[in-house]
Amino acid sequence: MTLTHPDARSWARARSAAEEPRLGMLEAVAFQEHPDLVATFGSDGAAVAEILTRRTPSPAQRGSTAVLAVLAITGVIAPVAGMAVLGAESYLIDRVPAATSVPVAAAAFAVGAVMLLVTGLLWLRSGARWSGLVCGIAVVSAIAAGFASASMPTVAARDGYRLDQVMLIPVWGALALGALLAVAVLLRFRVRAAEAAPESTRPVTITDRERAARAVAALPADQRGSIQHDRDTALQILRERGFLDDAALEQALAAPLGTLFTLDPIRRSTP
Repeated sequence: MTLTHPDARSWARARSAAEEPRLGMLEAVAFQEHPDLVATFGSDGAAVAEILTRRTPSPAQRGSTAVLAVLAITGVIAPVAGMAVLGAESYLIDRVPAATSVPVAAAAFAVGAVMLLVTGLLWLRSGARWSGLVCGIAVVSAIAAGFASASMPTVAARDGYRLDQVMLIPVWGALALGALLAVAVLLRFRVRAAEAAPESTRPVTITDRERAARAVAALPADQRGSIQHDRDTALQILRERGFLDDAALEQALAAPLGTLFTLDPIRRSTP
């Protein structure tokens, strides 16, 4: 991926007066064409490097994600729609005859059952942890299938429609899969995704500084010169905008390329 700002100069100009710009971030932006080097620039550099190395989804991946989203929404709606069509009758619409509602409901629950199966498999592959979303989908599907298993024969008998038992199989399947998945997820209630431990802030050491400086020194001289110009110009912009005092600017300009993160936090100029 790429950053919002193409260079350190534009990054420096975009800082809000209420911010406390970090020099490590400034230099990370200047080096954004070299994520492996950015990763050595302290905590700010590591965060920027992670963004830079994050792969942008391809059109095919985005398309498959969209298809899966549509299927998931369909899988949630299908059981509810199947239950609703069996009991659809109001002042706005006429009662749906069994010859129409029963096959439609059977098809809807078939879709719901397939999606429950897929959801369950994905849940198992992801670690079988507690998920309120998965549990909710399973419970709603099971409840809808339970009502439909009772109302489908009633609707068929009311309209004199010969109900083939095959029509009930998708309903029973959705009921069984929904109940099974709901119970399985509930049993994993205490199994949660591990929360990342907050990263402890540690002091920058000489080793960190030397490691970054050595990594930068491996770049060709022309690239180092271009990046240095961008970095130093950005520092001048911060000084002009009052983010740095003269001493801080002098110290930053004198710092070897790749080591600005060791100077954070910066000293603001006094009005």
